[in-house]
Amino acid sequence: MSGASPFCQTFFDDVKVPKANLVGELNKGWTVAKYLLQHERNMAASLGRGSPGKRKSIEQVALETLGNVGGKLADPVLRQKLARFQMREQAFTLTMLRVGDEMKAGADPGPASSLLKYYGSEINKERHELNLAIGGIDSLGWEGDVFEEGRIARSWLRSKANSIEGGTSEIQLNIIAKRVLGLPSSS
Repeated sequence: MSGASPFCQTFFDDVKVPKANLVGELNKGWTVAKYLLQHERNMAASLGRGSPGKRKSIEQVALETLGNVGGKLADPVLRQKLARFQMREQAFTLTMLRVGDEMKAGADPGPASSLLKYYGSEINKERHELNLAIGGIDSLGWEGDVFEEGRIARSWLRSKANSIEGGTSEIQLNIIAKRVLGLPSSS
């Protein structure tokens, strides 16, 4: 829906793989796949940290677009949303750093990767929602130089895929409920 698709799907028919090329134990492919998904989720979680240094911060863009009154963002509702976002983003960044340090020390990320993936997806979607709010109706422009070929609108639409790739948000919440919080499975 953003006008681009980074997804790829490949099918192999009638493939024979020699025993010597077996990854992991026979009939334990899901165990290997879950391990790979942990790493994919950790990578997807990094979206929550944004792209530091590549563009102006969301706060800078808001001040330049909406102006300020008494050194504060002119729009009080958006100012409150930005403050909430900044706190959530900082808490997420610190959690990512803590888990990264634990992994460097040899710890397995385990179900924490689901927590990071879920929260990173949510933070990234919130960032793009705020970008839309800052730009107002002009954020919805799709074509032309004045709209940067729809960069804001296309990025917002693309951010929705974050809650699907690497396992849907619902799957992540189930993993968190079972393996982090120890809640019983629902039948």
